[in-house]
Amino acid sequence: MSYPSHLVRQVLWRGEELLIRPVRREDAAGYIAAAAHCTLEDISFRLLRGVREISQALIARFTEIDYDSTMAFVAESVKGEICAVTRLVQDQCRKSAEYAIIVRSDLKGRGLGWALMRHLIHYAEGEGLRDLHGDVLASNQRMLDMCRELGFEIAVDADDASIRKVRLRLPAGIKNAARLDAEPAL
Repeated sequence: MSYPSHLVRQVLWRGEELLIRPVRREDAAGYIAAAAHCTLEDISFRLLRGVREISQALIARFTEIDYDSTMAFVAESVKGEICAVTRLVQDQCRKSAEYAIIVRSDLKGRGLGWALMRHLIHYAEGEGLRDLHGDVLASNQRMLDMCRELGFEIAVDADDASIRKVRLRLPAGIKNAARLDAEPAL
């Protein structure tokens, strides 16, 4: 599938212009630069494990995607810096998707994660998905609070008490990418 340029949005967030757009292969350097602004704890929250460095293979996995079954959105500043990333990977039956999100540590606490999460939920609804789900470390209280407020169900992972399984049931609908035209403002 070719680059989905119809999903690119210019938005105003806290008085700053941001570009919300699907990730591109060329974003590898931007991912590395954004990771330099993230604490090891925030990276661990995103990857569910401790890391000392971000490998080229991991960056390639995040930036070289199949837009048909996977979608990743970056929030990019007017300076071209990646501020946050959210992604979803659809399951084989294309009714459910796993999500993940990371906001640069120096930008946390300003609502950017909320804005991107709402954007991703809106996208998932437009794709006709029935639910979004993810794994969240029990120590990631900020993400669990956001999930709770957005209506996610939260349960302890039966195999690992340090993980919370989160799931958001989406309204049943027909696939309709045009719904993004009516997306709520950030």
